[in-house]
Amino acid sequence: MNKYTSTSRFSLYSPNKITHRGKILKDIVSSPRFDAFYADLGDADFRLATVSARFENRPDLISNAAYGTSGYWWVILLANAIEDPLSGLKAGDQIKIPIL
Repeated sequence: MNKYTSTSRFSLYSPNKITHRGKILKDIVSSPRFDAFYADLGDADFRLATVSARFENRPDLISNAAYGTSGYWWVILLANAIEDPLSGLKAGDQIKIPIL
């Protein structure tokens, strides 16, 4: 699996300058732990699924259906090299759902 790089509109904002409740947020994508997770994701088993109209551009709903929680939406995006969660999942697309 190639190193994750983003060229989407979301990469325009430096994570080192974004604050929440007065604290600077950490850039987890640049961390060694993220690199290890991302490398392991390439070797993970997965199921294939077809995106239905109900789940179009809703990785949170796909995550909830697959894992019972909406919290793993980002894993689905990474596994499928989707950079923009608002337009990257179209009805009829075949996607990988990693088995965690």
